[in-house]
Amino acid sequence: MGLSFQLTECMRGAHHFVDPVLGDASDRNLYFRIRWSGQLASVLNPFSSEFLLYQAQGAILVDGLTQGEAPCKGTLKLDYLREHKLTYTLVFDRWRFIGEKLDVRLSRPVMLIKTHTTCYGRIEDERARIVSRSVVHFEPADAFGFLASTRVAWTEPRA
Repeated sequence: MGLSFQLTECMRGAHHFVDPVLGDASDRNLYFRIRWSGQLASVLNPFSSEFLLYQAQGAILVDGLTQGEAPCKGTLKLDYLREHKLTYTLVFDRWRFIGEKLDVRLSRPVMLIKTHTTCYGRIEDERARIVSRSVVHFEPADAFGFLASTRVAWTEPRA
């Protein structure tokens, strides 16, 4: 048994196709709601391969690619020390969303208002070709729900 942590996050914004086969370049809705979680002994251990790497699972809506919400799963990698970014990788249907919150520096707390809430993304097909680019945001109105979703519990470690 180990101590695990989970949190639910929702981000909303827009995407546009860069592949004209899929649609024109006008802005379309994109949002995801994911629960990210991990075993604290692994995600907080700097010697672990899972250091600051959380498993993610939830739903994503990509106007023009999904029929409503589609289930997604992937990871959230927090890298505050080397690359100063947070990276979301979410797989859904035959697509992969890769989003990054950039220049996230704890030494500049005022800038975190923007850098920790703005995620620049792309959607790739199964051959890693970029079909869409996006910008999504963590809305301030979601802050209470985000904090209230925090759960810490004793669980069985993943196999």
